[in-house]
Formats: sequence, structure tokens, C-alpha cells
Amino acid sequence: MISVGVLLSVDCLAQRVQIPVTLDHRFIESLLREQVFTSERHSVRLNDDGSGCQYLELSQPKISTRGGRVLLRTLAEARSGRVFGGRCRLLLDWRGQLELTQEPVVGEDRESVLLRTSSWRVLDPAGGTAAVSTTIGHWLEQFLPFDLKQTRISFATPIDHLRDFLTLIVTPDEVDRTSALLDSIAVDSVSAEGNRATVTLGIDVSPSGEPDKRDEPVLSPDELARLERRLDALDAFYTGTIKAVVRDAESQDPAPLLDLLLELRRELIVILGEPYIRADDPVGALFVDAWDRLVPVLKAIAEEQPDHGRSLNYFAFISAGDVLRALDRLGPGMGIEVSIDGLRRLARILLPDEPDDPLQRDDGVDPELRKSLGFGPPIPLPPVIDDASFNGPFFLDWLVPRALAADRLDPAAVRKLNNWVPKAGDMNVYLPMVRDVLRHVVAEQLRANELDGTFHKVYQWLVFAAAWQESCWRQFVAENDKRVPMRSGTGDLGMMQINPKVWRGLYDLHGLRWDIVYNARAGADILEHHMLNYAIRKGEHQTTGAVDSLARSAYAAYNGGPRQYDRYRRANTSARGRKVDALFYEKYQQIKSGKELAVASCY
Repeated sequence: MISVGVLLSVDCLAQRVQIPVTLDHRFIESLLREQVFTSERHSVRLNDDGSGCQYLELSQPKISTRGGRVLLRTLAEARSGRVFGGRCRLLLDWRGQLELTQEPVVGEDRESVLLRTSSWRVLDPAGGTAAVSTTIGHWLEQFLPFDLKQTRISFATPIDHLRDFLTLIVTPDEVDRTSALLDSIAVDSVSAEGNRATVTLGIDVSPSGEPDKRDEPVLSPDELARLERRLDALDAFYTGTIKAVVRDAESQDPAPLLDLLLELRRELIVILGEPYIRADDPVGALFVDAWDRLVPVLKAIAEEQPDHGRSLNYFAFISAGDVLRALDRLGPGMGIEVSIDGLRRLARILLPDEPDDPLQRDDGVDPELRKSLGFGPPIPLPPVIDDASFNGPFFLDWLVPRALAADRLDPAAVRKLNNWVPKAGDMNVYLPMVRDVLRHVVAEQLRANELDGTFHKVYQWLVFAAAWQESCWRQFVAENDKRVPMRSGTGDLGMMQINPKVWRGLYDLHGLRWDIVYNARAGADILEHHMLNYAIRKGEHQTTGAVDSLARSAYAAYNGGPRQYDRYRRANTSARGRKVDALFYEKYQQIKSGKELAVASCY
């Protein structure tokens, strides 16, 4: 229904950013139904005297294009007569089709497009050429509705949205430049081709001066905090957008949306780990990268919207985002910043009726987000999560029984594991207890989901090997004589090393930190999702001829992000990536051979 691109036209003083907005035939038809064919049957009656004996009815508008013009075809019914003795005496009773040829032109206000009717013809009911009687011809000449002679498609509301949005991302210290930019927004041109009309919006932009080329200084604590707030807002923006588009199209494949969100969140962590200020705006660059991946999804969903108003929301949303992308790519001299308020305004274009702040952050588990991204119901929280720290060395109570079986864990054993920093001498007891936890977690995950039984063993070996690779089966370590969750330099937590920023909204952060069973179940959930939606769906076992490739692929995606699902076999994989994948596969082969407790070699 709607698609958008970006073009740049450059002169010596300013750059004209042009945004081609493509409206397909269904979108134009929805406009006509809204403005002209307003009855429940998408029809309009003209010259209706109320008797049923005299009217012209047009219905079911259909749009196509030919030779740069828009063709509007409708069903038509004409009756003309008088009532005598309570009955219609008809002089004319005709049914057929009416086809209008319309020329698209830019409206004089440059905020609308006009479809001007230049000619019409009458067709028979099957769409073939019909001989037109003088009577029918006069009727059509006299009663052709004005809105069909010239249909106006207004873009005033989306353009106003765009102006409001730009005021929040343009540096406010140059009032004249900002005012000129906002005043320049207009419809530049319109054309028709195939089953689509292309409307081009234009904006004049000019650099605010030479970009700052100073050395990149280290971020101060205040600057780092501000950057983190902006990145959190960007995360919230894309999270909310993904949930909104899935609500509008539940048939949407969630895999591209999950890819987008996970990659964005991984890059967010990388940016926060850099101690200096970039010459460009890292938030803007991250917005653009994610936007480029999201726009095809937005276009596809926009085409499915039965409601014209919702389609206009998407049109305005895509246009505003594309303008921001274009301006950001023009460079830092444009004085553009992806601000928190700008993201909030952009989100409200898509969600105009949302009562809450669309950038509101919530670190709790979000069932709607899990569903949107193709996950099942939230993983149940354990009944007790003990986050008490210990002081001094921990002495194992050897009388506590081990976990019992895959289908049931002894609560006392779980409590023991949740208060235990293991040492080398503890391995004969500690590792079998963790093995029981992993067996239980695998069984629970397979019971709750639909992984083909052919791959159950591969999946179990994958979970065991991933836990070994990530943490040597440890949930906790000692730090200043206190028990703390095992944590990487980038903030990954616990036995399965799950990053709370990357997986925010999908898993309970307290459970990830303080419960070994919950952490293991979350990691198993992610691994199964990657195995199903990347390794198996992409046919890695068929490509390589080895079923174990499913485990290698799922772990590569787990470790490096969804786009790395085939990293283990690519020729251009980095040395680090090759090493990580090789070490994982060594552990996987030991687990597969029955040497589950070989993890003791870590200690």
C-alpha cells in the first residue's frame, strides 16, 4: 500500500531531500471509499428521488493505471421512471460499468494530490465496450459527482506530523535555518505507473557549518549517563514499534524482528563500552541501521491495513523515519540529533492513541513482546529466589540430598546450588547436582515446545555444552568474600551468560541473577529458539550433511547474534569467532560421547 525511499538533489546552497512515497491501488481505493463511496456496500447513489424508480448508483471502486494516468472503474446501475398506481414505470433500467480516466497532479497547496477526471466511458456488465444511449450519456454528464471529477488526496496531516517531528531533532540554536527547513516541506511531484502512484515529498536542508573535527575526548560520567539514556530510549522505541506492527499483522514472521532487536541491543552494549565521544552521533547511526532493516517489514504491514486512517499513520511514520535517516546520512554538519523527545514524537505518529509514554522502560517480563518475537509463554519463576550474600567461606552441607530426577528437582538441592560458590574440591558433588539441573531443564523445555524428536538428543548435548562453554557450569563466584552472580565484562549473567540488556523484557532479571534453574531454563529457551528458527529453518544439517551442525549453528547464533548462525562454517569468520566455535564443538563432542562431567577440567 505504501512504500518510501529517499533521494538527494544537491545545489550549491542547500540539499533537497526527496522522499518518494508509493501508494498502491488498494490505498487509493480506500481513499475513494472514505470520501465518495461511503455506504456499507462501498457505493454512492446520485439523483435518488427516494421512490426506487430514479437513481444512479456507483459501487465497488477499483483502481489501475495506464500511460501515466489513473483508471477508476466502478459498477454502475441507472434507473429512470415515474411512479404510477404504486408501481414504477421505467423508461431506463441499465446495469454495466463506468471507467474514469484521471490525471494525477500536485495540488495548488503543495500538500495534496489531485486526481482530475479527463474522460470516461461506459462498459457492459462483463467489462466489454458498450454502446451508450443518449439517455445514459446525459445522466452521466449531469450526475457524475464532483468528487469523482476531481478527487483530492490530502497529505496535510502527515506533513504536519513531519514538521512536529523535525522540530525535535534539529539543533534549536539556529532558528532561521530550522524555520526554512520546516517551511520547505511540500509535495514535489506525482506520477503513476503499474498499479501504483508515486508522490514525492521534498525538504530543503542546508549544513549548519563545518562539523567539529576535534579529537575524541573521553566521556565524562554525565555524558555517559546521557548517552545511555538516549540508547535506552532507542531500544524502547524499536521494542514498542515491533509490538505495534505485530498487533497490526499477526501473520508477520517474527524472525526478522527478533534479528533486528537483538542486533540493535548488542550494538548498544558495544557503544556503551567505548570510553570516547564519536565525531558522529552513535545513536543516529544505530537508528539508521535498524531502520533500514525495519522499513521493508513496515511496508508489508502497511499494505495489509484495511483501515485508511491506520494506513496514513504508517505513511507518516515511514516518511518521518526516512527523513531522519536521510538527514543523519548527510553528516554531523546538518545539526541533527536523534533525541529522546524526537523518538517519542516519532513513536506517537504510529501510536496516536497510546495513553502511556511509548518510550516507557520496563525491565519486567513482557508476555506480548515474547509472543511478538516468536517465543512461548514466560518461563515460570522459581518459588524462592535467594539473593543473600555470604560472608567468609561456604561449607557444604553434605547431608543435603542431590536433585532427584529430570522431572522433579529437590528444593533443598536447588537452594544449596543457589547459595554455593564451588571450589575445585567440591566438584564430585557440585557437578552431578548441576547435571541434574540441566537434565531437568532440557526435559521441561522439550515438554513445553515442539522440537522434532529426531533432534532431542542434539538439543540436550547443545545445552550441556553451551553451559560448559559459557561458565563451566557455574552460576556464582566469590567477590570480596561475597557470593555474586557470574558476570562478564559486557554484563552477561550466570551459568548461561545471558545479557540483561539484550534479553530485556523476555526474561526475569532477578531470576537470571540469583536462580541457577531459571538461568539455565532461559538459556535453554534461547538455544531452542535459535535451533528451530535459524539452524533447522535454514537447513544447516542438510547443507553440511551432519545433524550436529544444528548444535553448532544454534550456538553460533547464541554467542554472536542471529546473523551469525552459519559463522562456524564461513570462510570469512574472524579468528576469534573460529576459536570460540572450535572450543564449543570440542566440548559438544565430549558431551555427546557421554563424558558430561568432563567439565571438571575447568577446575
